[in-house]
Amino acid sequence: MFNKFIFSFFLIILSFSINGQEPIKILQKAEKANQQIASYSEIEITSERPRYTKKIKLRNWSLNNNYSMVEIISPKRDSGMIYMKSGKRLFTYSPKTNRIIKLPSSMLAQGWMGTDAQFDNILGAASLSKDFTHELKLPVNVNDESCHFIRCVPLPETPVAHDHIDAFINKQNGRISRLEVYNKKGALIQQIDFLEYKIIDGIQIPVSLKFSTKKGTQNTELKILAWKKRPDLKQTFFTESTMKNLGP
Repeated sequence: MFNKFIFSFFLIILSFSINGQEPIKILQKAEKANQQIASYSEIEITSERPRYTKKIKLRNWSLNNNYSMVEIISPKRDSGMIYMKSGKRLFTYSPKTNRIIKLPSSMLAQGWMGTDAQFDNILGAASLSKDFTHELKLPVNVNDESCHFIRCVPLPETPVAHDHIDAFINKQNGRISRLEVYNKKGALIQQIDFLEYKIIDGIQIPVSLKFSTKKGTQNTELKILAWKKRPDLKQTFFTESTMKNLGP
């Protein structure tokens, strides 16, 4: 009986210790190391499949999490294709047809260009600290790192198709180590591992990410080849007119 009492008391104390740490502050700190300020980047995406490897190079203009424009540089057959996120609206432009098509917002949760990255991974995702509710769970080890484990459930107005996202934040440096995305049926549909961070142009950003789907049988690696601040970027840049007249 005494041992049971001690065990129960320990669980109560542990619960207070965990709940005393505010998950929103942990996520806010993590997102500072992963924030999308006004920037320009060049990215290489390598998608590994059992029978082939696909490489995509692109340019990306980004303003926080709400505005993003992506131009495909290679492969040649897709060169010039442009995708744009403007608030909650999605568009694509094909230079072959000179047409802009509005895409349904549901495509944010779909695979992008045949890779394991989703549209919202490339064009800017919702903020874990602002657009979700949070539940702090017991710490776990991820990628040989001791991590905070925070379950993030989207607010009703958050434009995502997920049931929840489990975020694993390195307890030592506060960086995101892994994100696990679950669908409405509770199945894991995507895992994102943040493999490497660097300080570029004075900002600490993740420069190597691995996306896994189908229980790890499909993988896509994203690498930042170049990145720089673009304080001149304004909301007015992200228009259909810019899509058709995007310069070097």
